Amino acid sequence: MTFKQCPKLHVLMAISLLAPAPGCRREASEAPESTAAPETEPSAPESALAPASETPEAPASDTSAPAADKPPGEAVAASEPAPTAEPTPASGEPKAAAASGLPAPLHAKVDESCGRDAGVGTGALPFALKTPEGKDISMASLRGKVVLLNFWGTWCKPCLKELPEFDRLVRHYKKSGAVLVAIATDTEPDKVLEFAKERKLSAKLALGGEDLAKQYDSPNFPFSFVVDDKGTIRGSYRSYKPECIGRIEQDIRTSLEQRKR
Repeated sequence: MTFKQCPKLHVLMAISLLAPAPGCRREASEAPESTAAPETEPSAPESALAPASETPEAPASDTSAPAADKPPGEAVAASEPAPTAEPTPASGEPKAAAASGLPAPLHAKVDESCGRDAGVGTGALPFALKTPEGKDISMASLRGKVVLLNFWGTWCKPCLKELPEFDRLVRHYKKSGAVLVAIATDTEPDKVLEFAKERKLSAKLALGGEDLAKQYDSPNFPFSFVVDDKGTIRGSYRSYKPECIGRIEQDIRTSLEQRKR
């Protein structure tokens, strides 16, 4: 069919069918050879490649930002509260018993009526006697010590009760400078040594103290004095008084504390 044979309307319709519709894709069989590769299509691969190169860079910049602003170690430290230093006990605030360097007292009860018998404030009388082993012992040799001076005898039953109690008490303060001197009226060592061994006494023992005891004018046995490091009697205890053991300990402690000043 030719254009001359068709009406004008049919010619116009044919021309419109041959023109490409805007925005529509041609079929491959209908596309002319000259339009097989549009000029704008080569730019499509370039635009498609651009995101591919940018994709790995974007996460890298995102993850590196926190590292540049705040290192991981600082981030953890910021989330945790700073540790507070706990107060340490001051070395200059020891317990009361340790403040003077003395061990804790053995007896809590102290009878204030004890220790006030004759002789307090006077000097202990000098003596020079023998121990059961035959060694010399004197008041002068005890200078600088706090002495519990006890007069006793193996014939005196209250003495045999009291002496082991004194030995236990003074042993508690031995390292602090206290010493127990037990002066027996006995002149023979056998009974004295036998008793000391039986009761495991650590006291310094002396024999033949009858004359020295008379000089103190004490009618009752046993009797004892707490003598400070300068030789002065700080506590006087005439006869056996079990209720006074706490006061004797207090006198010893006071004398030891004053000795260190």
